[in-house]
Parts: sequence; C-alpha cells; structure tokens
Amino acid sequence: MMSDALRITAVDAYRVGIPLCEPYHLSKVYGTLTHCDVVLLRVRTMGGTVGWGEADPGGRRFTGDTAAEVMDVLRNGVAAGLLGSEVDEWVANACGRELHGSLGAACDVAAHDALARATDRPLWALLGERQRTAIEVLWPISSGTAKTDLEVIQARAAEGFSTIMLKAGDRKVGADLARVRSVCAALPEGVKVMVDANQGWGYEEALEFVTGAAGLPLLLVEQPLAADDLYGLHLLREVALMPISVDESLQTLVQARRIIEAEAADVFSIKVSKNGGLRNALDIADLVRDAGHCVLMNSMIELGITQSASLHLGCVLENLIDCGHAYMSTLRMADDVTEFSSWVHDGKAHLGDGAGLGVRVDLERIHRYLLDEHHVQI
Repeated sequence: MMSDALRITAVDAYRVGIPLCEPYHLSKVYGTLTHCDVVLLRVRTMGGTVGWGEADPGGRRFTGDTAAEVMDVLRNGVAAGLLGSEVDEWVANACGRELHGSLGAACDVAAHDALARATDRPLWALLGERQRTAIEVLWPISSGTAKTDLEVIQARAAEGFSTIMLKAGDRKVGADLARVRSVCAALPEGVKVMVDANQGWGYEEALEFVTGAAGLPLLLVEQPLAADDLYGLHLLREVALMPISVDESLQTLVQARRIIEAEAADVFSIKVSKNGGLRNALDIADLVRDAGHCVLMNSMIELGITQSASLHLGCVLENLIDCGHAYMSTLRMADDVTEFSSWVHDGKAHLGDGAGLGVRVDLERIHRYLLDEHHVQI
C-alpha cells in the first residue's frame, strides 16, 4: 500500500553554518551578515524514500526565530511528532497550511520532496501547471557607495544578471538618494534596479526617498517602513511613482489579506521559508494574483534546498513581476550542500531534470559545517 511505504519512520535535523563569500550589509535594522545559520531536515519513509527541507530563520527581527531555537523546538517534540505521518496524505490534505515559520517550511518542503521522489515526479508537478522552465535572477548589493555598486553591476551584467537590488536604509535619505541617482545614471544598457530598505526608514524618510526618486527608473521600493505600518505603506503608495513592495510585512496568508485590504502594496515578496512552506506560499501567490498584483520570488540567506523549492514554486506561478528574482543565494556562499549553483547560468535559474527537488544533498558537506544535530526514528 502506497501510504504505508510513504509513512515517515525517521527524522534527522542538522544545523549548519557556512560563511558568505563576503559580508552582506543590509539596513540599520539588520546590520551585516557574514554566514548562513540554517537547519536542514531529512525525513525517511518506510519505503526508503528520502525528502529534504530547510529552515532559514531570519532572526528575531525578521521571522521571530533563530536556528538554535528551531533546533530546540525539534528536540522538544516536533521531530518526533512527524513520525508516522504519510507524505502522500500530507500533500493531498495540504497539511502545510497548519504550519508557520521557517520550521514549518522545512517540514512542508521535505514532505513534498519525499512524495515527488517516490512517485518519480518533479516537485513543481505537485504545485500546479508549469509556466516556465527558467526564471531571470537578480543580484543584491549591500549598502555601499555608487562607485562600488557600479563595479559590481558591471561585473554581474557581464555574467547575464539584468536586475540589481540595492540595499538602502542605513544612512541619511539624502545620501541614499544621491547614491541611487548616480547608479541609475551609469547603468549598463538593459540593467534594471530595485531598492530594498529592509524597514530602515520612518514615514517621513520614506516619503523623502520616493518623492526624491520620482524621476528614476526604479522597478520597486521594497519594505520602506516597519512591517506593521500598513497605513504608512498605504499613504506612501498613494504618492509613490514606483511600485511599493512588502517583504517583512508578508509572512502569513492572513497578513496578505490585510495588506491587500489596506491597499498597502503593489508587489508581494514571497519566500518559501519565511512564508511557512510551499502550500502557504502558493496560497499567498494565488490570493495576490486574484487581487491583481504581482509576486517577487525572494530569498532569505538560503542553501540549495530552499532555493530549489522556491524555483519549482516560481515556475508554476502566473503573476511573477517581469524582472530578476532571488535565486542567487548559493552563489554568495563559500559552499553549499547541494549543486543548485550549477542551475544558475546566463542570468537565469534553470529547473533541473530530476525527481523531487532535483538536487543531491551532500552529507559530507553537512558534517563539514555541522553545528548541531538531532535524530529520531520509530
């Protein structure tokens, strides 16, 4: 019986830390990141199928949790609670809707991966109808100077990256405006720019930026205000000449509804780990589509498991914004536990051909960067 073969009989959790190739400076809210700190989750079934998921916490100020806390929750019963679950029923019943946060995402992705591998299907086939086989990739740049920004932009444009995300919100607005103006004035042909403030501005600062940037060809300005300031985002959206995007404001389906009702955003930034898994992210994307808005596939500091899951999801969505999306996370890492980076070339992320996520997870590399582990089985 298929469901018996797909019953989870073992759960393995590995917390790993891998350095970034270079520090990544965001806004004054988040400071500088130097490495990933993630939890990899492996489920094993009675029939021998393996499924992988990944929790990518953004910290207390973003997702409200850390990798150490995810491991504590797993130890305190969540890992054991997965034992006996049947991954075919999990997907059929959309059990991921009951979960939240990065740990919920890891569980949901692992169940989808296990079922897709067991039935020899790509993961996207469990989510909907494929709309595309590749997606353009953006490249994010830390809060820096126009000179250093343009050096990076020139190099990445030569590699095929045609969308750049500039991090802002770490300095006075006038300095951010001057930097963005200088960058826009010297962009290589065909390169587009978006700005992400990561909650770094108050309303008056954000208003100064969007009015000062009114003549610039910006794709969007993401999360200019605090996550819970939907009224401020609504007011800003009424005067801004470029789309306003939400990221930290958008973690659950309930929040998506509130943002739409408040008319607080034009673009909705989806992250599989932030949004609690594939099922929740798909529901959010569908709601956003029905409201007439677009989705930006974004990322935390992720390894190849979540990046692959996000790419499978992005390839079934009808309402992606026409620009690059965040499938470059593993390229910014000193190493990865998968080969996802090989999927990114010519400025696009290309779906793999294998079953499930389509990536191979390297246990040797996991143990090279291992910080903690936890195992349970029937």
